[in-house]
Amino acid sequence: MFLKSSLIVSISALAFAQAAQAQEAPEQGLEEIIVTAQKREQNMQDVAVAVTALSGEALTNRNVATVGDLPRLAPSLTLTQGNVPTNNSINLRGIGTVSFSTAIEPSVAVIVDDVPLLQQAQAFSGLSDIARIEVLRGPQGTLFGKNASAGAINIVSKGASDVFTGAVTGTATTDDQYRVDASLAGPLGESAGFRINGFYNDRKGYIRNLQDGSRLNNDKSYGVRGRLELKPAEGLKLDVTASHTVSESDGFARTYRAVPAGAAVFGTPVAASIVGVTPGEDNFNVRLDHPLFNKSRQTTVSGRATLDLGFADLVSVTSYQDWKFRFEEDFDYTISNVLGIPGGIVANSSYAATQFTQEVRLVSPTKSAFSYVVGLFYADGKTDRSFARGPSGPVVANWTSRSQTQSYAAFAQATYDLADTTHLDVGARLNHEEISVRFLNNAPNANPPANNATCLSLCTGADKDTVVTWKTSLRQDLSDQVMVYASFARGYKGQGFDISTGFKPSRAANPVRPETSDAYEAGIKSRFFDNKVQLNLSAFWSNFRDFQAQSGVVLPDNTIELTLNNVGRVRTRGFELELSARPIPTLTIDSALSFTDTRIMSFPGAQCYSGQTTGCVDLDGAGPSTVKGQDLAGKRLPNAPRLKFNVGGTYDILLPSLPFDGFVQADVAYQSAVNFDLLSNPLTVQKGYAVVNGSIGIDQNDRGGLRVALFVNNLFDKRYATNISVAPGGSVGLLHQALDRNSRRYFGIRARYEF
Repeated sequence: MFLKSSLIVSISALAFAQAAQAQEAPEQGLEEIIVTAQKREQNMQDVAVAVTALSGEALTNRNVATVGDLPRLAPSLTLTQGNVPTNNSINLRGIGTVSFSTAIEPSVAVIVDDVPLLQQAQAFSGLSDIARIEVLRGPQGTLFGKNASAGAINIVSKGASDVFTGAVTGTATTDDQYRVDASLAGPLGESAGFRINGFYNDRKGYIRNLQDGSRLNNDKSYGVRGRLELKPAEGLKLDVTASHTVSESDGFARTYRAVPAGAAVFGTPVAASIVGVTPGEDNFNVRLDHPLFNKSRQTTVSGRATLDLGFADLVSVTSYQDWKFRFEEDFDYTISNVLGIPGGIVANSSYAATQFTQEVRLVSPTKSAFSYVVGLFYADGKTDRSFARGPSGPVVANWTSRSQTQSYAAFAQATYDLADTTHLDVGARLNHEEISVRFLNNAPNANPPANNATCLSLCTGADKDTVVTWKTSLRQDLSDQVMVYASFARGYKGQGFDISTGFKPSRAANPVRPETSDAYEAGIKSRFFDNKVQLNLSAFWSNFRDFQAQSGVVLPDNTIELTLNNVGRVRTRGFELELSARPIPTLTIDSALSFTDTRIMSFPGAQCYSGQTTGCVDLDGAGPSTVKGQDLAGKRLPNAPRLKFNVGGTYDILLPSLPFDGFVQADVAYQSAVNFDLLSNPLTVQKGYAVVNGSIGIDQNDRGGLRVALFVNNLFDKRYATNISVAPGGSVGLLHQALDRNSRRYFGIRARYEF
């Protein structure tokens, strides 16, 4: 598959060149792409950052409805999918953070309309009325803050309009999804404009619970966003945005991938729970005796003011976000009385998170030999969480917590033209952070620990940290449309408390150490053949220290205690290539390829995975021992494929005699094998796979018309998992898997009317 697809890429590239050279007169080429990757509007080809920019039209045409769909289009981007959104992880260049703690920040920041999200889980509520998504790879801490050590995803929604316009889009699929998106925008007099959009989505579940016939992993969601843009005085612009979204589902059920003979959960055989279930990579059935549930509710209000001072723009961005989330889960995933508990073990949890942010920055024009962005940033975020698991037995848990983070930062980035074609970029950020935790154990006597290891009642902690990060790059224009660059960045991700079941006084006194990195990057950005071909290439090498990673250890009572580790040293290196072309006005082709080598360089004393024999050694001296571990040096990080690529094309069929044109679109995405376990359990490997999507339809060839597309997802019905793990409390080899909706074939129709 890889060789075949590589051949397609090579042949396509040759075809681009031949087609372009065959043109005797200039024709329409690729459009200029404007991004805000450096807190100002710039041509993407002039920015010394590896960035993938996806327009709203491209997202719709490629059936990208959530942030979780982005890995199909962005090189070196992957998603590790947990049983709830709070356990998801967005990874760039093999680097991401999987953590059950409510106080650990992600390695990849998500920013929506200049507002950073407090919890990465907030990003999985669906996309609607999007103008552009920018995927920035590599450390972006100078401008986007301390939780952008591996990169950032910058989401930009559509704004107001100078003319009255609107659109309605309807989608229906063979796997029972029905969705409607609508927007309306226009002027309000000479100095104001508005935009309002909303969506409603109802998708039935694709995992069947054979116990009661219900369908799990569904999605029922809706949302609305309003935007008002004002120009009350000369040189002053005001932009106020408010949004509210709600998403509800019958949980995200995992299925059994492997069930060895005699397998049990917490000592209870699972045989009765797999009647009618055929474990394997194409298993979409479960048998559960407790309903799954999760619901997310999010409200965000932000205001942006821009004042033209003549020599620079003064920009102020103020935001407040309120996010609530709760879930219930059948923890044992059986229909048996586990540990003697009627109905088995049930877990439920709720989150209540709020964050206020204020940013002020001064942005100079870009046309002078010296330009700059200088700013101040403040954020106050709080997350309250309650968690209960039981109702009794050794796995019982009942606790509440509050984590709080206050951040103060000053940042600056400047560009100086050393010559007409040579440019130096230098940036730095001073960040001061204060963190605190309050953990209350409401079930201190359920399983009395030895030596008072667990908080028996109330544990509190606080700490602070100040750090300077910086970045520098040198750009050289080889021609008007070819630029090469080299950069260095010091990355940083803040410390945090490991707040989860088993929270100890030692955790309260010793937060997980900050994660730091040194990142080197070199690249070329270019356009050729009268703007018909764009080729961007970047090579990177990053060394991480005290990398934060989640793993679990099996306790003597067969329960699992999840802990967050500071892995000694991690290295990621590789290259990314993006090629776009429009050899003729009716054909557009986009492709991307990434090679990533992400390895643990030093992690002595790591836990052994369940059932490990080879490499699992005594850690406390010679002789028999119950304290065992392994050295993970040389192992790959979880969910970090060495190879990823995608190739897609759209061909417009001109029909001059009809009131519409036709189009055909197809794309293929491939990724190589990954292991989802930090501890390198060989059973949790997902083999490499490729997915093919396509669409065909009609589009009215005048502005403000109808576009109808018939599309297929996963044409060849290729099964793949977005996470594989050992079942909690399960026997060696008893595996769960997370199957994404897109890991099976479905067809659909999408109709959009714009006026």
